Amino acid sequence: MNHAATIRASVKRWGLYDWLGVGLGIAMPVIAALLYPTYMHRVAPGWAEWTRLLELPFVACELIVIQVAVRAGYRDAAIWRLLPRDVIAAFALLCVGLTIGSAFISRNPFDSVLLSLTTLIHLRFCATIYFFARTRPKGEIRTLFPWLTLGLVALAMLTIWRFQLPPPAASVPGGVIEWGSALPGFINVRHFGSWTGAIAAGLMLALLYGEEGEGQGRMLTSLSYLLAAGLTCWSGTRAAILAMAVVALVALVSLRRWPERARLVHVAGLSALALGLALLLLPDDPVFYLYASGDAQDANAATGGRLALWHATFARWQDAPLFGWGSGSTFWEVFVGWTHTQPHNVVLQFLISWGVVGAAGGLWLLGRAIVATHRTGMGDAALRPLTGMLYSLLFMSLLEGMLHYPRFIMMIAVGFAVLFAAREQRSV
Repeated sequence: MNHAATIRASVKRWGLYDWLGVGLGIAMPVIAALLYPTYMHRVAPGWAEWTRLLELPFVACELIVIQVAVRAGYRDAAIWRLLPRDVIAAFALLCVGLTIGSAFISRNPFDSVLLSLTTLIHLRFCATIYFFARTRPKGEIRTLFPWLTLGLVALAMLTIWRFQLPPPAASVPGGVIEWGSALPGFINVRHFGSWTGAIAAGLMLALLYGEEGEGQGRMLTSLSYLLAAGLTCWSGTRAAILAMAVVALVALVSLRRWPERARLVHVAGLSALALGLALLLLPDDPVFYLYASGDAQDANAATGGRLALWHATFARWQDAPLFGWGSGSTFWEVFVGWTHTQPHNVVLQFLISWGVVGAAGGLWLLGRAIVATHRTGMGDAALRPLTGMLYSLLFMSLLEGMLHYPRFIMMIAVGFAVLFAAREQRSV
């Protein structure tokens, strides 16, 4: 049996979404947790911290998936022929932005070029998932969230272990344990909450507007939502909670109907219980609080310092408006008391990295994908949970780094790829 037939048989035997759920929801988060054990905001040595910030293990996972797809018969040319002219033009603009700012303007061209290349890897990874998904029944998507929930269980157990059995503070560099950075495999607690919040948003739509379900299946979905929402509240990630509200509003407007009263009451009760349990288990550290007294000082404090970061990023971009300062340049071009890997806003991230030229291409591709898949995602009860997770991540990219860190980009890529494949199947 040739390689392509073997791979297709493997995908068919176990299921594409089983592979994705185990790989992205369990294996990769656990691998990251084991690779980067930390009780402070960085790991040692410096090269390890560099790979952690760039989340290179997740990029390696994408490359493996791409290689598997190529051996199964994937070809870029076949995807290229499907693209509309405006998408090709936008991709060309993006490539110009990726190249000029990173190779010729960036003060750290090696890092910038590497990040530009990973952007292309993300796009190719999305295309390969589409290649697999277009031949799979959309109903198989139901297996994805159970695996993601098992991943949350694993992360919760690792978190309990790390918080209950910490090393002596004196053994930690700096002599102080930074609990906000002790989450297993995540840059900080906010990224942990962004991950759990995106899964919670998808499960929320499954309970509010998903397929009719009774008995054990509904109970498991409810318990999964309770876990995901509870971890999100525990992390104090306000952007994730706001994203859940936005997803519910988008579903309400798109479907033009309220959820059934019983479903609404059920989700409200689970949400209240999740918040209550999170507050009971909350660490005695302000970084985990949903609200701290200092947040009321001014607008910048209320936004976690984002206003100052946004202003500084915008001002720095204006010094190189056409092609930007190179991919990832926020880290070395913008300083507001401490460095940031990205400006916590996707528009500013694209502008400072790629300038107007690259940002126009990148934002056009993003908007075009949303418009092209929205009806498919919201119109099918089986796809709504995935769509909810996708929209949660996209909304959080306006406040966090969801389109900077590969682990989140991979989930966004999976969301778009599956929805495009389902859209194609509907039109056949």
